[in-house]
Amino acid sequence: MVAALVAPLSRGSVSISSADTADAPLIDPRWLTHPTDQAVAVAAYKRLRQLFATEALKAVLVGPEFYPSAAVASDAELLREIRAGFQTVWHAACTCKMGMVGDPMAVVDSRARVMGVKGLRVVDASAFALLPPGHPISTICKLAADVGKWLLEGFG
Repeated sequence: MVAALVAPLSRGSVSISSADTADAPLIDPRWLTHPTDQAVAVAAYKRLRQLFATEALKAVLVGPEFYPSAAVASDAELLREIRAGFQTVWHAACTCKMGMVGDPMAVVDSRARVMGVKGLRVVDASAFALLPPGHPISTICKLAADVGKWLLEGFG
């Protein structure tokens, strides 16, 4: 079992390192930098501990808590351990701005049309302004259904 932040408030950045496209970008995810993300991560870990302490799970556990161990108890200690072992849930999102025509930062419009490219739409989480609560695929499916509806109705 694992707890995950599915709608984090921490914001990272991606920048270029040089004018040479062969050079890797500078990626700073800034994970767990927002105080709310920190509080939610610690609360989630505490909730997992409560779950593992239930009678239903005690019956299948082998030994005491292995990581980070029951000795790690304070919020500060838990946050330190969470930061050391933090991973994402691999839902890349929010990398391509959705906006109005004329916005130099916008990549797609509100109907998922790629700006400057006729007949191409992007229906994935890259154009989300922020991650929705829950699994992103549900929102992606809704967007795909909307795009299909717009095309059938001639609003493409």
